[in-house]
Amino acid sequence: MKRILNSAIITTLTIISLTFATFANELPQGKWQLDGYNFKLKIAYPIDKSTITLNINEDGKLGGRSGCNVYGGSYGFENDVLKISDVFSTMMACDEMTMKFEQTFYQTLSAATEYSEANGILTLTDPKTLSFLRFKKAADEKPMPKCD
Repeated sequence: MKRILNSAIITTLTIISLTFATFANELPQGKWQLDGYNFKLKIAYPIDKSTITLNINEDGKLGGRSGCNVYGGSYGFENDVLKISDVFSTMMACDEMTMKFEQTFYQTLSAATEYSEANGILTLTDPKTLSFLRFKKAADEKPMPKCD
């Protein structure tokens, strides 16, 4: 009886740890809006007039608006390390400051290997440069009213 109980406990703990590992290797899905950042190059770009977003899908895809352009890419995990790859964007021309911001944003996004999420705040971090992108959970869009 004791042997069966020990076996059941080990099986349960294994299932719990595998479940946790699966959830630990997923970015929180949904719509996010850039709330703050720190770039390796200490250049300040005002973000209060731009809507910079990050949409994370369950299929390993991400994308959003980066100020002037729309971007996309893929994410996954290798050995429990976040890997964002294949980042691409449209090629609309904007003012020089916005274009510099976008390039630095894409570089920081691609270099992020860590993330944290708490209280509706998602932070993607490049620990080598201490650069990060901090997003707040975007308010859900209100559905269109029904016409009778």
